[in-house]
Amino acid sequence: MRTVGRPARNRSAFAAAVLAVIGVMLMAACGSDPGPAATHNATDDAFVTAMARHHQRAIEVGQLAADRGTDPRVVDYGKLIVSQQTPELQKLNGWSGHWALPSAAAGEAMPDGYITDATLAGLRAQSGVAFDRAVLLASADSETGAAAMAQRELAAGVYDPARELATSIATAPTTQIPKLRALAAQLG
Repeated sequence: MRTVGRPARNRSAFAAAVLAVIGVMLMAACGSDPGPAATHNATDDAFVTAMARHHQRAIEVGQLAADRGTDPRVVDYGKLIVSQQTPELQKLNGWSGHWALPSAAAGEAMPDGYITDATLAGLRAQSGVAFDRAVLLASADSETGAAAMAQRELAAGVYDPARELATSIATAPTTQIPKLRALAAQLG
């Protein structure tokens, strides 16, 4: 390309534009989130907002199970929840930030299956086998709600990464929930 005779500021602007295009291409090639321009709709927004709140509480309960569970399977379950849902929460928060979604307002309805403050306080007040059973049953109810939110996302959401996450969550009624209820029953 010929640059002789062009003012320096034009060359600088052209170079900046080329670098910007290369940067966008590299981000796309690396699979990073396309940011605010990503196609998403109100269903995606609702899913991301609600699922982020849901995951935050599930991680809190998972850590409680990992720290206070008396049965090794409950401890392992708690560790599993924390390790699986922490990166998912980071994705959800990333999308929410890119899309400039508002934070949940005080008094706003809780997501489906959300473990309430009262339920969490009840879990903290228990110990031993009663705690183990209660945390498993609360988690099963929580997963039922998450699966319902995932089904709504799959029915009407358009943002592919959110739909992929919803697909993995939607399997809970046939995978994780029966296992949680069966283990709770075994514990007494």
